[in-house]
Amino acid sequence: MNVTALIPAHNEESSIVDTIRSLKSQTRPPNRIVVMCDKCTDRTAELSLQEQVDVLHSVDNTGRKAGALNQALDAILPPLNDDDLVLCMDADTVVEPHLIENASRRFEKEPGLGAVSSNHLIHRHGTVIELLQAMEYERDRRMIGRRKGRYGCMTGMAALYRVAAFRDIKANYGEVYDPTNWTEDWKLTIALKHLQWEMVRPQNCLATTVPVSDAKSLFIQRERWARGYIQTLCQFGLTKFTAIPWLKQLGLLWSIVTRLLLLLLIYLSRHHLFTLWALLIMGIFVADSVNTVRKAGWKAIVMASFFPIEFLYSWLITAAIVSGYFKELSGAGSNDTWKRVRR
Repeated sequence: MNVTALIPAHNEESSIVDTIRSLKSQTRPPNRIVVMCDKCTDRTAELSLQEQVDVLHSVDNTGRKAGALNQALDAILPPLNDDDLVLCMDADTVVEPHLIENASRRFEKEPGLGAVSSNHLIHRHGTVIELLQAMEYERDRRMIGRRKGRYGCMTGMAALYRVAAFRDIKANYGEVYDPTNWTEDWKLTIALKHLQWEMVRPQNCLATTVPVSDAKSLFIQRERWARGYIQTLCQFGLTKFTAIPWLKQLGLLWSIVTRLLLLLLIYLSRHHLFTLWALLIMGIFVADSVNTVRKAGWKAIVMASFFPIEFLYSWLITAAIVSGYFKELSGAGSNDTWKRVRR
């Protein structure tokens, strides 16, 4: 089973070497590493060549990351066998040493498996916003683990695909990645489901990535993710594979309602906030919050003890999602310039 690692990169000189070396340090290294330089004006290509990997350059690409990936796949897929694997990963992501080995075993055991996604974590968190993202990603990893990995998007941070699945996508949709979609990974995930390919996010396939460092960048990132998610659901309509994601939108509404009710409850009981019963209830909330982030480190444990900070963070994420949905469904901001925010 041949494994090709494909790294789309746009001015990633600060991280590309670490990304490549994490691939070379795998217990099962890829047979080939390809860096697709998309309109790079820095030393990304030079540093990649120094690491002795293959470097491609996009040509007249107007399709952002998806367009660059499609050009690279057109070059690397033809000589590969259907059961070979392609690892697509971001240029600011570091994969854990056993990721390819563990993922390859899943593909060998499950012939109908089309994709294996990493669970992504944060490998540095110097600011409060970065730490809150680390806590969010750790909770996401725990939730996916409870569902045995059969959940969620095949993340662009790091995911392996069976070549046969890529060829199936291209045959049915014209291109592997959709350049018109705000988040091409969600479109690819839902498309694979409609073609009856199985997907999984195992707990033993981990990758760490660089978070956005401030609230504004985080809002832009999550707004874009939300736009791509709802755009994908609209593109496919209501099917047996999109019914549950559509129903989950009621969960967003419910989360807003419950948080508003919590604020109302706090206001109504403001004169009793330091009574024994109120402190016990708050203690339960804090204990659960701490428990779900304990593997993210002591800073996360301390942060989880301060309920108001996480509460404000949840509202920031919700506001970005609502804004993204509004822009996509109303057509507002349809001419927005694509912002390259780290994923």
